[in-house]
Amino acid sequence: MNMARSSQTPLCLLTNATIVTVNKDREIILDGAILVESGRITALGKTSDLIDQVNQNEYVNLDIVDCKNKIVIPGLVNTHAHLAQSLLRGLAEDLPLHNWLCDAIWPLEANYAEDDGYVASMLTIAEMLKTGTTCFLEAMLTHRSGLENVVRAVEETGIRACLVSIAKQDQCNELT
Repeated sequence: MNMARSSQTPLCLLTNATIVTVNKDREIILDGAILVESGRITALGKTSDLIDQVNQNEYVNLDIVDCKNKIVIPGLVNTHAHLAQSLLRGLAEDLPLHNWLCDAIWPLEANYAEDDGYVASMLTIAEMLKTGTTCFLEAMLTHRSGLENVVRAVEETGIRACLVSIAKQDQCNELT
């Protein structure tokens, strides 16, 4: 693999890690290393092999992180997120689900203004990224949270997302 890189490219080499892969053989690499360039994995293997490659290519601006006694796993996927509701945590928790949604959460969301959906999305995405989630499904974006607010937060953070906006019956075309 050609490893020559510009001296301006941010590089990080994670070394001495136990790496759990999701390749076809589900390998676990002991004393493994991962080379990350501009936020993307560009090489994976044994620490000694990647250090040799790095030394041969005389990388500049290389940050080496010792991951001894650490396990590196693939990013997690959250398949049930409600980004806009992070600002409403802890409210009306004593209610049954239907009442909680209809009498508390949805009326409060209906009062969101301008950037509230963006702020809630940024908070939830920061929490996900901090805990290893790199992709999520948001299956119920309400009108007031603003699809454009969530899209902006996703674009700014770089997290992978599948976004679905709900449509209420009165917003749908009648069947003919």
